Amino acid sequence: MTAPFFPAGRAGILDSALHRRGQERFSGTLRIEGAQDGTVTLRDGLVIAAATPASPGPESLLLRSGRISEADWTEAFAAAAPHGRMPAELVERGLLGTAGLQVLTQVAVMDALFAMALFGVRTCTAQPDGDGDIGPLLPAEPGLEAERVVRETTRRLAAATRWRESGVEITARPLPAPPAVDQDTGTPRGDVLTKVNGRRTARDIAFALGRGLYSVMNDLATLAEDGLVRFGDQEPGQGMALVPEPPSHTLPRRLRGASGIDDVLPWNGPS
Repeated sequence: MTAPFFPAGRAGILDSALHRRGQERFSGTLRIEGAQDGTVTLRDGLVIAAATPASPGPESLLLRSGRISEADWTEAFAAAAPHGRMPAELVERGLLGTAGLQVLTQVAVMDALFAMALFGVRTCTAQPDGDGDIGPLLPAEPGLEAERVVRETTRRLAAATRWRESGVEITARPLPAPPAVDQDTGTPRGDVLTKVNGRRTARDIAFALGRGLYSVMNDLATLAEDGLVRFGDQEPGQGMALVPEPPSHTLPRRLRGASGIDDVLPWNGPS
């Protein structure tokens, strides 16, 4: 089944909600219902977190990419999560730098918004903060301006429209295109190619590698243009969806930057 697809330049209900709540300097959570549900957390009108099962969150980006081991994450979580200081704990333990943490959380926010908009949003309900509410584990500090978030989501939807010409869609399951070509698995694009098997969607590959959904789809589009992956003509039984791979106790280590976390976003925080 093909997922609902927004035309370039429109983010629908999500777009309108972010515009409005940003202007109101809203603090609370937007609960998104659609083909893939999710949440967007704002503080004083700035977006500090977004989450959906359609794209990896900060924990998956860190653990599946090998940037942080499961053991280190568990220790940091036990020490800091109950006190709401997980970001500081990761930095103090030397597991992640301040700049790296900022990029990581921005990637997770923008990826979640892109995924929800791409799948389609039916409703968006605002729930103001209340006493005792627990904030996001790894917020994007100091927060992203709603207007900039909307513009970036719109830009990504426009890119996704172009990718469709190569067959890259959110529910498509690419296959490697014979003859097989040796790829450097130490590069982000090479790692994506190693996960292409006709069963995994871009979402599955993003979870498996601990990379952003948007960057994985971008790499798939390039691989398709280079003739290294193809779409359609799948063999019987290849349409089975894979469950995103959970963090294992032994995580692969990859070259720095292979996760896509170090990608530079088109802004440097709110102005």
